Amino acid sequence: MKTNRGGATYWTLTTLGVLGGVLGALGVVSPNRQLRMSGFETPAEHGPGDHTTAVMGSSSFAAIGEGAAYLFGAGKGWPGFPAYVMARRLLMAGGLAGLAVTGRAPRSFVGAAAWEAVGAAAIGAASWVDRRATR
Repeated sequence: MKTNRGGATYWTLTTLGVLGGVLGALGVVSPNRQLRMSGFETPAEHGPGDHTTAVMGSSSFAAIGEGAAYLFGAGKGWPGFPAYVMARRLLMAGGLAGLAVTGRAPRSFVGAAAWEAVGAAAIGAASWVDRRATR
């Protein structure tokens, strides 16, 4: 199914892409804020060998890139793109939840997992709406 560029799937992917880019930009501009949002403690000072802000910066740039990919994929109307994004988001949801449940990440990662799962569900629902509209 080719994505209808005016349909619900397109707008959902576009919205999620913009949100991802904005959150990524926030992390580049303010890595400590992003740390707090992620549930990590923010030290008053970063000592030698502490690369926390570099890691936050790289993940923030990854979010910007992912947001751009959503916009590009939606704009091109690639037929399999919504399914790929849903699968990727569900994989992320499982991974983030697994990290939180096993204690390898803060409990706030459960919220991040939920965000990924809700995004996948939103894309799935939008695709369903678009399929029903073309019948």
